[in-house]
Amino acid sequence: MPVTWEFRGSVPLVILAGECKEEATTAINEAMADPAFKPGTSLLLDVRRAGDPTPDELRRRAKSLGSCPAKGLSSRCAIVVGPKAHQFGLGRMAAIYSDSHGMHVEIFTDLDEAICWLESAAAAGAAAL
Repeated sequence: MPVTWEFRGSVPLVILAGECKEEATTAINEAMADPAFKPGTSLLLDVRRAGDPTPDELRRRAKSLGSCPAKGLSSRCAIVVGPKAHQFGLGRMAAIYSDSHGMHVEIFTDLDEAICWLESAAAAGAAAL
């Protein structure tokens, strides 16, 4: 299967490899159904080994991602992309599409930096309570 998921600490990490269509949505839903998932948790997507999506695929994924906060996911998401300039550009395109669906998406090229950003945002949110 080209999509897998696991938890990195409390953060659900969805890893896409090759050509992915609906598998990413399925993996996100499986992670949210796991007993380890806590409502309000942010999502981490690793697309470094994924194929290049079309703009239509990015729009569809953004719409699907935008429905996740209603199911308990935070509206904050980090996407880790590969080192090529076009990969960062596709990530930015995904972030813009996601923004129109109420998601705050940041793009990273380093997995650890993305995790730190998500965890610091969660800590800041918890401190505000």
